[in-house]
Amino acid sequence: MRFNPLRLFRRRSEPPTLLAVTPPRTGERTLLAVENLLGSIAVPEPFALELAGDADGVTLLARCEADQVVRGQIATRYPQARIQQIEADDDPLLLREGEQAWSMTLRSSGPEYVPLRAFEDDDLLDAGADPLMGLLGALSELREGERVVARLLLRSLGPGWAEAHQARPHRNPVQEPYHDAQISESRRHRVEITGAAILAVAGATALKGYQWWQAGEQWKTVALGAGIALGLVTLGWVWHRIRKARNRIYDPLLIKEKVTRIAFEGEVQVTAILPQGTKRQRAKELL
Repeated sequence: MRFNPLRLFRRRSEPPTLLAVTPPRTGERTLLAVENLLGSIAVPEPFALELAGDADGVTLLARCEADQVVRGQIATRYPQARIQQIEADDDPLLLREGEQAWSMTLRSSGPEYVPLRAFEDDDLLDAGADPLMGLLGALSELREGERVVARLLLRSLGPGWAEAHQARPHRNPVQEPYHDAQISESRRHRVEITGAAILAVAGATALKGYQWWQAGEQWKTVALGAGIALGLVTLGWVWHRIRKARNRIYDPLLIKEKVTRIAFEGEVQVTAILPQGTKRQRAKELL
């Protein structure tokens, strides 16, 4: 697999700053505090929150361009936390001699106005209910010489990101506008025009293939047929995805929960760095 640990930061001339954050062992844990922290560091530059695990334990990291903004906000909201800058040579994502890396990226495929899940503070009251416990447990079971870094890469969408979605929570999900008779008639005309265009292209293509076959250039005809088959499969897949997305109905309460808050463009990247010669199966297990 290709490995690029600083993909979101690739346009910057200077390398990002890496901060290690050691949280206090005791203290109140609230999701509102995390939300306020993210809102306070919603700088235009991208940044990443990371968990790096090896045989010695797990470290919480923040990778950022505007290090003073991130450092100041973390120190203000978590005054008992220790913040230490990590040198470039100690970066857990640095691939050293005799090491190999595998990486996978997770992205949301749904519309931006739908949250993955809305957590509440009550979700953390029960023992073991913290969603990070499973991840910390997995990062604590590494062998000597193995490192795994789980990164949440974030870029603020800005204060006006939800303006186009403010009316969605108030719509009736059953009465979609495309069921209107006038729109249905317009769609029927578009379908007819598209169908006629496809038939015209198909006829011209068939004629060209016949001419090549008669001229003894059978390989061109075969290549043309393969291209048509591939194009039809691709069109069918795209049509299926569009139809599936259009027929999906989302809970208006979830939409309201999302569009009334700050938002980020983000993805989760998990990277496993292992000693040279480690089998691929081990990397797949860790990822």
